[in-house]
Amino acid sequence: MKLAVSGQRSAVSPGISRCFLPIAFCLLLAACASETATPTPLPTAVVNVVAPDTPTATITPSPTLTATGTPDSTPTPAATETPAGSPTPTIPSVPTWALNEFRALPATFGGDPHFLFYSRPIGEGGNVFFASNYRYGSTFNLQLDTHHGLDFNNPTGTPVIAVAPGIVYYAGSDAERQFGPRTDFYGNLVVLQLSEGWNGRPAFALYGHLDQVLVASGQAVAQGETLGVVGATGVAFGPHLHLETRLDNPESYWATRNPALWLTPIGGYGAVAVRVTDELNRHLPGMRVRSLCSDGATRTLETYWDPGVTPDDAYGESAAMTDVPPGYCKFETEYKGETLAEEITVQAGTVNFVWLRP
Repeated sequence: MKLAVSGQRSAVSPGISRCFLPIAFCLLLAACASETATPTPLPTAVVNVVAPDTPTATITPSPTLTATGTPDSTPTPAATETPAGSPTPTIPSVPTWALNEFRALPATFGGDPHFLFYSRPIGEGGNVFFASNYRYGSTFNLQLDTHHGLDFNNPTGTPVIAVAPGIVYYAGSDAERQFGPRTDFYGNLVVLQLSEGWNGRPAFALYGHLDQVLVASGQAVAQGETLGVVGATGVAFGPHLHLETRLDNPESYWATRNPALWLTPIGGYGAVAVRVTDELNRHLPGMRVRSLCSDGATRTLETYWDPGVTPDDAYGESAAMTDVPPGYCKFETEYKGETLAEEITVQAGTVNFVWLRP
């Protein structure tokens, strides 16, 4: 297990990316340096990067997906020893960002789905469900930095596969070529450029913490082809796959989108995009949203904690989950002593929308 980052506050799951504390405390941690070791840029800054040539692979996708396991399950964290000498800063119970630092949201909430990740990133026999206690944009109960991807807990050696046909943009180590907030963050990784972009823009899937990389940069791959195997290289507590969606710029830590809205839902299930706003239609960070759906299960998610993670360009959501059973689902959160609630009927195979506002 690699313990390269100080500042661990308490126990976390061995299958969860050992990212960081919330951004307000990143200066406490050496691992929280920005991509250029300068103060974190505002996520709204325009980064002009020449995208690689559009892949020419033309492989018909197979969106149909079946799997075993519990949709949107929440693994129980296992105890992990806290490194000696780690600082324990005081963490606020709510985000301290000014609301005007977040991107302005579209006036409407909706849009057509773009499930360009046609299959799950884990091969046959592996766990294809991500850890729902450390979703995109969340902080693992304030113990880690805001997450830029999703984690799939699996043993070392579990096959990692292409979610869609494409061209390998990069395969290897990030020890010298930076893809995260610092070098040697993802360890061994693969960045796959999808054959099908979105609205004329290049789209990428990043696979981090691999034990072995089994493809090469520039290689064309088919959907389902093995790219490597699960590991714990880079900044990771234990073996798991860290998956990201990146749009436009494959090498920018600030170009991510929520993979839960790009993954094709398990057959018979749907995805839900959630928005929580104040009276002025401003994004409210760190809001805990509870849902009770047709299977009787209660699910919890948090709205994106800081401006470093970006809502979907089409939806402008605050949070999202996938593999939600079809049928009745109620969502609610607390705001200024008031319960905001909405009931919907989840439709399978598409994105459903819930807007909680005063």
